[in-house]
Amino acid sequence: MKSIILIISLMLALNFADASAAQIKGKVSGVDENGNSIPLNKATIIWQGTTKGTLSDKNGNFELQRIKESNAIIISYVGYKTDTIKVDSNKDFVEISLKSGFETDEVKVVADAPAQTISKASTVNTVTITERGLQKAACCNLAESFVTNAAAEVEYSDALSGARQIKLLGLKGTYTQLLFENLPSMRGLATSFGLGYLPGPWMESISVSKGTSSVVNGFESITGQINVEMKKPEHNEPTHLNFYGDHLGRVEGNSYGTYKINDNLSTMMLMHASTHQMYHDLNNDNFIDHPAFTVANVVNRWKYHGEDMESVNGVHFVYEDRKAGQRDFIFDRNPNSYGMDIQTTRVNLFTKNGFFFSPESKSSIGTIVSFTHHNQKSFYGINNFDAQQNSFYTNLLYSKEFDGIAEEHNHDHGEEESSEVEVPIWHKLTTGFSFQYDNYFHTLNSQYNIINELVPGVFAEYSFIGIKDLVITSGLRVDNHNIYGAFVTPRFHVKYNPDEFTTFRLSAGKGSRTPYAIAENSFVLASSRQIEFLDDLEREEAAAFGASVTSEFEVAGIYFTFNTDFYHTQFINQLIVDMDRSTRHIYFYNLEGESFSNSLQVDLIAELTENFTVTTAYRFNEVKMTFNGELMDKPFQSFHKGFLNLAYNTDANDWSVDFTVEYNGSGRIPATHHNPSEYRLPERFDPFAMYHAHITKRFEKFEIYLGAENLFDFVQGNPILAANDPFGNYFDSSMIWGPVIGRKVYIGARYNIK
Repeated sequence: MKSIILIISLMLALNFADASAAQIKGKVSGVDENGNSIPLNKATIIWQGTTKGTLSDKNGNFELQRIKESNAIIISYVGYKTDTIKVDSNKDFVEISLKSGFETDEVKVVADAPAQTISKASTVNTVTITERGLQKAACCNLAESFVTNAAAEVEYSDALSGARQIKLLGLKGTYTQLLFENLPSMRGLATSFGLGYLPGPWMESISVSKGTSSVVNGFESITGQINVEMKKPEHNEPTHLNFYGDHLGRVEGNSYGTYKINDNLSTMMLMHASTHQMYHDLNNDNFIDHPAFTVANVVNRWKYHGEDMESVNGVHFVYEDRKAGQRDFIFDRNPNSYGMDIQTTRVNLFTKNGFFFSPESKSSIGTIVSFTHHNQKSFYGINNFDAQQNSFYTNLLYSKEFDGIAEEHNHDHGEEESSEVEVPIWHKLTTGFSFQYDNYFHTLNSQYNIINELVPGVFAEYSFIGIKDLVITSGLRVDNHNIYGAFVTPRFHVKYNPDEFTTFRLSAGKGSRTPYAIAENSFVLASSRQIEFLDDLEREEAAAFGASVTSEFEVAGIYFTFNTDFYHTQFINQLIVDMDRSTRHIYFYNLEGESFSNSLQVDLIAELTENFTVTTAYRFNEVKMTFNGELMDKPFQSFHKGFLNLAYNTDANDWSVDFTVEYNGSGRIPATHHNPSEYRLPERFDPFAMYHAHITKRFEKFEIYLGAENLFDFVQGNPILAANDPFGNYFDSSMIWGPVIGRKVYIGARYNIK
């Protein structure tokens, strides 16, 4: 009996020893822009060539089970450069220190990664929605990516076309610079429908930066930047499939495939097709509730990585046919019924190249070149609008880092023998040249208009670290517009870290842009209002100031992330779209008076357990503009916004559940008191709330998800004014302050093929 016990004990000891040897432990920390080491909470650690991995805890510690398929781990964290480390069989502990990066190398994020992160490394206040966050909702495209987070909001432009715009700091999306991997995108004619041209399953992450951003990317950012990182051929599965359908009749398929040609060259093909051909008229106003559409979307990209250079090249093609209107138009093409048809063809070619010098020089050269052709043929009832845009963009930049020498301070004779190292001085200079060319041609009801814009510019941005825990970045660019002349864009950012858990940021600067009245306000075509231009439109220009505080702390074993920010935007000139002066007209003119926005947001994320996270947010937007000499609230703007998200996943991470609540406060509706009584609206809309739910079940290579948006089927009453007389004087589908589509139940599946 004693022998048996001894043998069993020995076997258990050997098994325990083997299990211990099969597991490695480690710690992940980051070196921020100040040179300080900070633990990275929820850094992603995966075995190279697999999706097996784990996350670090709040102290940066992790444990990882060894596998036979790989002996190297990839460590990544948003805002830091990804690192790959070989783990020898005799090593049971690894310590990793990631360096902050101005450009983040992306990596496949495992399913239990955080849904969003608030960057500690960036000098600009930035929230990044990860792939996990994108998968918490239907997320069929960029416009639908903000349902379960409070980083930004999206609104409908009218009740017919389905056009949507992102809102940031209470202002419409034209003041937010949209970037495709740091390449300016979705400008001009793409403003109204471009958010639908970037499918959700293609996106690796979305970074939302508030306030004026870097001058390197141009002068257009006023309220912030949204940068979309797409899936990379070097980081993703050889083949991925995604299918989606909802009970309203929308069907969608996505796929991408990667192919590694050699150690330096890889390629990727991304394909998307969707259609929505079922028609609903739940409010019985004789107009279908959502547009019918057919979309084909293809991207082919190539990545070359060598010792001295990197190159990314690609082509993006989009075709969309979108129809809306009365049921008789959709079903029978009745010429006496109201209809809408928008056909779009878009092609974008781009190349991005980086050339690196010797490591000792700490310098590099980058080039970006892009060409876009966008063609649109459309009619909105009796309004015909055909337009074409050809745009060329190039950016040449040079970057150089300078390290100061750390000085050693020796104590005087008689003092305790010791020495202390002063804060090292570090500098980075980025300078370059850019050129933007835009050619617009459009026909509105037989009236022709041609615009040619040429804007060459030079810029420089300087970052300095020489004071402990403080980073200062200042930028300046000078551009010359062929119509409006030369203009200057200054920007300034400060980041201060009093400790490893707290970050203070300040920002100030200017931004400017050229407005395209009809293309960026297509909702004006979906009404009987007569379009009136009271001025020759000037460039829009604004100054923006902001401050933010981010803090991480622990109370009673619960880990919290707190963030608050305030931004003030003051317009020097602005395109005013006046819907108040008359219900029979819509007026475009330059700002005469004051226009500003104040935006305050507070976020609190609580990790109640390792599997259960509660995210809350409150936003206050005060937006005022001068209409016809009177300073008034911006129409359709909710002053108060509330947000709550509950996210739970099982220990094995095979189930995930999300529940989201959005609260929208009251806001102003443009004046309709001059209309006949049956076509009048109240002066303000009432507060309302929307509820969303999402469930995901994961298998080894397969996922299935089920969800519902707008669970309690809330829709705006009377979204189309004078729907019974669409060719009369009072027809208007642009008076939109809430959802025009009710409950949507959807189901989808994702499949990875090795």
